[in-house]
Amino acid sequence: IASCDNLVALYSKNLEANKSNGKWLKRAVSRMYNKDCTDAPIYVQLVDAYQVADPSPEASVFYASVLLKQGNKAKAKEYFQQAIAQETDNYKKAGYLYKVANLSRSTDKVAARRAALQAIKLRPGYGQAYLLIADLYARSANQCGTNEFEKRMTYVTALNYALKAQRLDPAISSTAKKYVKSYSQNIPDKKLVFQEGVEAGTSYTVRCWINETVIVP
Repeated sequence: IASCDNLVALYSKNLEANKSNGKWLKRAVSRMYNKDCTDAPIYVQLVDAYQVADPSPEASVFYASVLLKQGNKAKAKEYFQQAIAQETDNYKKAGYLYKVANLSRSTDKVAARRAALQAIKLRPGYGQAYLLIADLYARSANQCGTNEFEKRMTYVTALNYALKAQRLDPAISSTAKKYVKSYSQNIPDKKLVFQEGVEAGTSYTVRCWINETVIVP
């Protein structure tokens, strides 16, 4: 009975009378979401009305999800930020911060790392956030290195975060292992370390936007 066509007809007919009824809107949005009717234009209208009528982290996230589906990443990030400000549950807030980090990773690495670190602070052992930072670092090797040694040392910073993810979050250990294996193959070998004139076991600071001190392998 509750097919998408029937739900669209029902909510299209009753939206105007209930556009300020947060309880009704939440029920309508949830039902359409659970029935996978999110492509219908009325779903967007329902979510929009819901986040206005009953401001809450849940409503903001619903709206951000709609915006993402429409390809509006910038606006979606605003609503995830709004959800972060509204949320009092640190576990959920960390999840929203991770979403912001993920949305920023291709346009603003510094902002993406900041959001990921905030997520880790709220949810210690958040493996996905560690892996996101690891990926940001690995993808910055050419940007943050002027020679082979410097570029490969960037992978050391990435490896450190992948190892933390593997150690701290058993739920993603298999994924983390793949990151660890990949980055381990790109760190400086003994010959390159010797040629650079540095000693294994000493501290080395990866500059650029990363600006982290690691141990030379």
